[in-house]
Amino acid sequence: MLITGAGSGLGRALAFCFAENGWRVACADIRRERAEDTARLITEFGVGAMALQVDVGDDASMEALRDEVLAAWDGVDVVVNNAGVAAAGSVAETTLDDWRWTLNINLMGVVRGCKAFLPVLLEQGGGHLVNIASFAGIAHAPRMGAYSASKAAVISLSETLRGELAVARSAVKVSVVCPAFFPTNLMDSSRAPQRDKALAQKLMNTSGDNADAVAAKIYRSMQRGEFLILPTKHEPLRWRLKRFFPEMFFRKLVDTVRGGGPA
Repeated sequence: MLITGAGSGLGRALAFCFAENGWRVACADIRRERAEDTARLITEFGVGAMALQVDVGDDASMEALRDEVLAAWDGVDVVVNNAGVAAAGSVAETTLDDWRWTLNINLMGVVRGCKAFLPVLLEQGGGHLVNIASFAGIAHAPRMGAYSASKAAVISLSETLRGELAVARSAVKVSVVCPAFFPTNLMDSSRAPQRDKALAQKLMNTSGDNADAVAAKIYRSMQRGEFLILPTKHEPLRWRLKRFFPEMFFRKLVDTVRGGGPA
């Protein structure tokens, strides 16, 4: 299996989870040394791993990643499009450069991953694309316009791809993952005002979830063939609340942002 953004956070936890279940793992990250560190730790499990460098924001880099993986292995069974960035700020404040940066990595990075590897999976006659979105793409909280839009687009892309594969009666599967906050280093490279960083860090620290548990839930759900995966504790209920009581959900969401913490 291949995972982008495997050098830290959820990507590294997912790489470990797959390795613990006997999968060979291709660990790709924009920083080669982080990918190498993840791969080194995986080999301690006695499982095969390789480290690769990729910039998911660049067409040629993603195509080169595919070619490297196929040169080393006969094929790939699972591709996890995980690499992403964080951004926050009001729609009025967020610059167009920040919009382009966020969409290019969070949305187009997933598009590039699907474009590069979907033909491989189709030719193999099977496989699984796992696109990491966010519950932000469902909730649409204030001051998260660019990030939420990028993740909502990943959900939409995944739903469309699922439909196309069903129409074609393809054995290739697709899942989309929508976690909420849990402790990672995502905010280290974020583009966000300090007040938004502070709120995000508070929500991470008080979430009650952690990367290893989230990764394990994703792995189990993927193995069952689930499409929409909500791997953090409170999101299944929040998803139902928004679906069936949208105005109540909206009020609680606004109160959360105003109050600086979970409702």
